[in-house]
Amino acid sequence: MKKFKVMDLFAGAGGLSNGFEQTGRFEVKVAVEINENARKTYEMNHHKDVISFEDITKLRYTDENAERIGEFCDIDVVIGGPPCQGFSNANRQQNTLISSNNNLVKEYLRAIEEIRPIAFVMENVKSMESEKHKFFMSEGDEVELIKLEIEPVEEHIKIGRSTYYSANLRNFLMNAYEQRTDLTPFMINKDLFSKLNTLLKHAKKQSTKDLLHFIEKETNYKFFMKVINKHWLNQHREYWNSLYQLDWADLGETLKNLMSKKTEEIASYADKLENIIEAQKVIRKISEVIENRVLLFDIEENQYDIEIIIKSFNVFNYIKRKFSSLGYALNEDKYIFNAAHYGVAQERSRLVLMGIRGTCLKTEDVITPEPLFHNREEYNKIYDAIGDLENISPGVNVKDDEMDKTSHRPLLDSPLNDYLNNIEKIYNHVRTESREVALKRFQALKEGQNFHNLDESLKTTYTDHSRTQNTIYRRLAYNEPSDTVLNARKSMWVHPVIDRAISIREAARLQSFQDSYKFCGPKDSQYQQIGNAVPPLLARAVAEGILLSLGEEVKENIREILLPKLVVENSLKERVRSEVKSLRVKV
Repeated sequence: MKKFKVMDLFAGAGGLSNGFEQTGRFEVKVAVEINENARKTYEMNHHKDVISFEDITKLRYTDENAERIGEFCDIDVVIGGPPCQGFSNANRQQNTLISSNNNLVKEYLRAIEEIRPIAFVMENVKSMESEKHKFFMSEGDEVELIKLEIEPVEEHIKIGRSTYYSANLRNFLMNAYEQRTDLTPFMINKDLFSKLNTLLKHAKKQSTKDLLHFIEKETNYKFFMKVINKHWLNQHREYWNSLYQLDWADLGETLKNLMSKKTEEIASYADKLENIIEAQKVIRKISEVIENRVLLFDIEENQYDIEIIIKSFNVFNYIKRKFSSLGYALNEDKYIFNAAHYGVAQERSRLVLMGIRGTCLKTEDVITPEPLFHNREEYNKIYDAIGDLENISPGVNVKDDEMDKTSHRPLLDSPLNDYLNNIEKIYNHVRTESREVALKRFQALKEGQNFHNLDESLKTTYTDHSRTQNTIYRRLAYNEPSDTVLNARKSMWVHPVIDRAISIREAARLQSFQDSYKFCGPKDSQYQQIGNAVPPLLARAVAEGILLSLGEEVKENIREILLPKLVVENSLKERVRSEVKSLRVKV
């Protein structure tokens, strides 16, 4: 029986391709992943014939005649989850205007356009469909947007506060945009910019003691002394304005005085520092616009802010129209999938776009996988995923991660546990070491509780614990499905009944990775790889939908694996109905 050849883009640790290969009908030929540890994990768990690449932007799929070349010649299916931040409030909060990941979505689209596979799967964050998830219109987009009948929307984006530099700065930056000038020489380096930003926060408190305390910290003092001794004026390679240059020189002198505890100028120092930082923010934002070839229609200054006028368009709408223009049928009506519906012991909603080339579609519409479970009461629980590991104490050395299941007791009547527990050994059953404060927190938490349930005396290491997310220090509850698995180490997830962090293997089980799937790299990397992955069971369900849409047979589906009793009962009922019908015909 034919196996479809697969290319996995942004492959990560390989959860998506693992689910596809479990069907027995797909074989990965090419994988692309830039993260070294994730790539090692992928290569360890897939056959040696997989050709792996690091940088998708360097791949060439076709020759000058648009004919597929090399290892891309026989690719049938392309899968993958391109990172995509789009244009959102989150980017602006991180002091960046444009995410560099946006181009990676277009790289995925390029692969589909040039290879023209018979099918593809694109997995992404649920929020991709949001109206707030947008791309800025850049050079080259205009013609395509007209072709796709997409009308871009005008946006006014605040990029900084108005200062006494603003009018001159606006003229300089508009000219820089028109000339495509590299603005790097006019910017201070990221480390200095960050330190001065923090320094401003302390200066604005109008507390000389607080400001001096910040400057006198050993790391800060050494940093500022190094900067001043290396010639303060040379922190810019070029100056865009003479007044700005004079203010920068004064700022250096004042900082030197503050380091000598001369604090007479603290009020004017804060104002001058804020003006320079705001100018730097604006220059950085326009630099991003130039680097990303975004179309800039104007820079406006009002009483309080500086704004840019650009145009944007919705990411998901663009992607769907692009795929449709290439001749693919899509799962237009159902594209948000909850992993818990497909047997994963975790509530994790993801956007999965399935595409079948129109000439290859054998069904009326693209077939999406039917849920096995429909509500929280039916979902597999955390106990189903990790309950059998309770008596196997995890290690702490990531290099010594192979254990025998000598004290292992498989769970009875748990198809998910049977599925996960597929080998005699256990790998990656390693946890993070916990300090005394963390252990006290573990001991104080009951199942289902988190950091906010702790006594105030156990929250003192957090500056503002009211802003701590509910997933931090969550003690998992055996009788519930897991929340979305991210990096369980950073989140400090706690075992349901043992006072310790959950292990890498337990996190992998919550993601539905079978025990035979091994992870490589340092602890934090392994936890992160797992958190970033597509749950293999969800991937397998999607793969089955692709097969059915292509008119292909599915040998053993996940319903038969995770609901064996129901399948048998339905089979018996069907047989009885068939026999009764046969008897009636004879009579």
